[in-house]
Amino acid sequence: MINQIRLARRPLHLFNTSIRCAILCTVLFAFFPISTQAQEIDDSLKVNLEPIEVTAMHSVITSSDAPAALSTVSRNLMDINSSATLSLEDISQQMPGIWVNDRQNYALGERLTIRGVGWRAAFGVRGVQVVLNDIPLTVADGQTMLNILDPAFIRRAELLRGPAAAYWGNSSGGVLYLSTKPRYEQESNFRLKTMAGSFGTQKVESEFSIRNPNHKMTGYTSYLNTDGYRDYSAAQVLRSGITGSVNLTSNSHLKYQGAAIYMPKAQHPSALTSSDAQNNPTKAVSSFVDAEAGKQIMQGQAGLSYMLQTDAGILNITGYTIYRDLTNPLPFGIITVGRLAGGLRATFDKEWDSLKLKFGVESKFQNDDREEFVNIGDATRGATTVEQVEQVWNQAIFSTATYSLGKFNILGGLRYDRINFSTDANTASQTGNRTFQSMSPSLGINYRPGNQNIFANLSTSFEAPTTTELVNRPGSGNGFNSNLKPEHTLGLETGIRGNILTNTFTYDLTFYRLWIEDLLFPYQLETDGPTFYKNQGETRHTGVEAQLGWQIHQNLKISANTTVTKAEFNRAQTVDSLSLKGNEVPGIAPFRLNGKASWTPGNFLLSLNYKHVSSYMADNLNTAKNEAYNIFDASFSFRKLFNSQGVEVQPFINVNNLFDTRYNGSVTVNAFGGRYFEPAPGRSWQAGISVNF
Repeated sequence: MINQIRLARRPLHLFNTSIRCAILCTVLFAFFPISTQAQEIDDSLKVNLEPIEVTAMHSVITSSDAPAALSTVSRNLMDINSSATLSLEDISQQMPGIWVNDRQNYALGERLTIRGVGWRAAFGVRGVQVVLNDIPLTVADGQTMLNILDPAFIRRAELLRGPAAAYWGNSSGGVLYLSTKPRYEQESNFRLKTMAGSFGTQKVESEFSIRNPNHKMTGYTSYLNTDGYRDYSAAQVLRSGITGSVNLTSNSHLKYQGAAIYMPKAQHPSALTSSDAQNNPTKAVSSFVDAEAGKQIMQGQAGLSYMLQTDAGILNITGYTIYRDLTNPLPFGIITVGRLAGGLRATFDKEWDSLKLKFGVESKFQNDDREEFVNIGDATRGATTVEQVEQVWNQAIFSTATYSLGKFNILGGLRYDRINFSTDANTASQTGNRTFQSMSPSLGINYRPGNQNIFANLSTSFEAPTTTELVNRPGSGNGFNSNLKPEHTLGLETGIRGNILTNTFTYDLTFYRLWIEDLLFPYQLETDGPTFYKNQGETRHTGVEAQLGWQIHQNLKISANTTVTKAEFNRAQTVDSLSLKGNEVPGIAPFRLNGKASWTPGNFLLSLNYKHVSSYMADNLNTAKNEAYNIFDASFSFRKLFNSQGVEVQPFINVNNLFDTRYNGSVTVNAFGGRYFEPAPGRSWQAGISVNF
């Protein structure tokens, strides 16, 4: 039986000294004199909160009225053609609150956290929702795999930084919504891009778009081949996608989207000890090489969305399905999973003068055909250790309401989720059925005096253990761990965002606190062994997020964002019953700063990026630390238009880590034997050319 989010347990804590100070600071900020002189500057490089529906909130409210910490990044064609964009980190650096670590390991994928949520993930993404073109990459049990995403084609990123279970249900400690859809009236019909770079990296990208009054469609494909920065880290990745919309009648339309990935090779070098990471950062762990550790993946997904506008309201129905075939050799075994997942969501929107309502139902399913074997070497299968079919069903009902009163907007949401895990392989010592339930409320208020948006909200989220976490337990075998339960988060935030001189100067300032209980702790019992999980205690995350943008001139812009996070264990202990109270939560940097300067004289584009990450802990006991680092990246490109042929050519060059700094770009928290550190490359480069027709 699931523990409900216990809002009543800490009512007095919600208004403790730090939060009262945060609210006071926000109010004082709001009454600073703000000029509203119009000075319109058209520059697609600026980070703008456009007045459109907040897709990341599944809500009827627009981004300009959203009572929540929200960031957006838009990229035009020149931006996309001027960079290799091999990692989602290149895009996320422009938004506070989110942190993407490029592990330099395609087998594990990128490490992604929002306000520290997701810190425990040994691979993939946990605790947050990621959506690509309206299809959730987060499946019913809460796992998110980013392999299918090619960041080079991302046109828009929308980040909801606080808990969002009222909108998305399980595993919604934050939401990252990504779109590859171009602005058809501004984009070329066909684009070809080819590039090469350090570590034997080669990549080819192509993209097309077509449009007529009733149909819009865009498609893309890319092929990447790299030897990898580290030994035994080569990868081959083929990715494709398509999106489009068809007007059926004057009051209805149909949207479609699909994506696919084929990754026949992604070698896994594993993390290193501090000494090896410093002295031999390209080293691969010998046991992983001997086991031919890595991943082979085939995945496809497709979805349809139907919208009908009537006098009674607006009906939206969205359905999608995902198929994934995974083979994952590791030193302790070989894991194979054939996954069929998907979902169906129906909503009805009704609007009156000051009130907007949304009602909805949602169902998600997941069917994993799992087999695990002993790895006797060279990825050769030995005895079978696990053989079972795992099913997950998530049913939900939800509602949101927005009430407008002058310059005030109030948004409330409530969602009920029921998640059932079952398997066809019961054992005497383990259960084959687990059921979790949760009620997730959210309430926010927004005030808009002129060009400012002042907001505050209280929100919740929950994170059920995934099928992998339920299966992985000491003793292995079929069935699920009967002791694991979901972790819960209560979040409070307040902030202000807006612009001066009509977007010449933009700003965003947010204060927040998260209370997280029933933590799912990762731990290992042996070198190269599997990762197990156990519910242990509570953490508190308190932080400040700030973002500034200044359009100094039509051709010159600077921007910066910072994230300050104090994440510590409040009531927790290790598997060996050692107290962790007061320790820093590992894998979360207390201070991060990102800056960017962009200069576009004529047809040239030059940019300089700066990244600072403070030192942070790699284990619960705070005995291992990843040292702070400062990184500079630069890019240069030139755009040439041949008017007679209607062809545009744009060569580019990117230089990363200009000063050849030795640092670790990511960590594997709580790894056994001190192998926490995942080294990042020194100075490296990519160069290429794009041709647009």
